Amino acid sequence: MKPLPCLLLASAALLLLAACSRVTPENYAKLEAGMTRDAVYAVLGEPDEVSGGGVGKLTMSAEVWRGNKHRISVTFAGDTLALKSIDAAQAN
Repeated sequence: MKPLPCLLLASAALLLLAACSRVTPENYAKLEAGMTRDAVYAVLGEPDEVSGGGVGKLTMSAEVWRGNKHRISVTFAGDTLALKSIDAAQAN
């Protein structure tokens, strides 16, 4: 294959992947309090942002997934989903 068609094919594939965001209201609806971190990751993939801390055995973490149209935030108590929210993605 010549370089230009390969480049066009690769660019089209990247655009398709970018359009297939897992950060959707449909996937948000699949999240339920009490789910494990692994179960949430199976739905949304790896988060874009993680922050948290703990005292003794009590740990809390806030994780954020950013998509083209939405942003999903999840709070874990230990490794269990405690809170979730979704909002419109902010333009940069």
